[in-house]
Amino acid sequence: MDTVEQSSMDADWLADVYRRCRADVYRYVRTWAVSPASAEDFVSETFLRAARNAVTLKHRPDSIVPWLLRVAKNIILDDRKSARSRRLVMTGELPESAVEDEPVEDRLARGSVIAEVGRCVRRLNQAQRRCLELRFADGRSVAETAVLMNKSENAVKQLQHRALGRLGGLLTVALQSFDDLYY
Repeated sequence: MDTVEQSSMDADWLADVYRRCRADVYRYVRTWAVSPASAEDFVSETFLRAARNAVTLKHRPDSIVPWLLRVAKNIILDDRKSARSRRLVMTGELPESAVEDEPVEDRLARGSVIAEVGRCVRRLNQAQRRCLELRFADGRSVAETAVLMNKSENAVKQLQHRALGRLGGLLTVALQSFDDLYY
C-alpha cells in the first residue's frame, strides 16, 4: 500500500474518531478550561496528536477515548504550567515606558473597562467572587481552592463555571454599553 492510500485511510479513520469522540473530549476539556475558546483549542490539539499517532491508535480501538482524555489533560496541564511562567516573564519584563507612551484616551478607556469589570465582579455572590479570586487572582488550583473554600473539587468547578458564566453575561451587557459610549 502506498503512502497516499495510507494517508487517506488514516484521514478517514481520524474523521470517524473525531465524529464519535469529539463531544466526549470537549465535555471533559470544558470542565478544566477557563473558556469555550480555550476548550476548542485544547480539543483541536488533542486530535492533532491523535493524527500523529493514528497508526498506533488504529490497532487499539478500545483505548482511544481514554488515550484522548489523557492527552487532553496533559495538554491542559502543560498550558497551565506555561501560563504561570508566561505571567512571571511578562510581568517581570514589562517596560515602564509602554504605559507612558500610550495615548491618554487609551489609558482612560482601559481604566474605564477595568472599573466596569470590578463593578461586574462585585455583582457576583460572595462565594463566586471568592472562587474567582482564589483561582485567577491568586492562581490557585481547583484542589487548593476546594480546600480553602471547604468544598469538593466538583463543587468548585461548578461554582467557577457559574461565576464565569454570570460574569460573562454582566460584562457583555456592560461592555456593549461601553462600546456604544466610546466608539
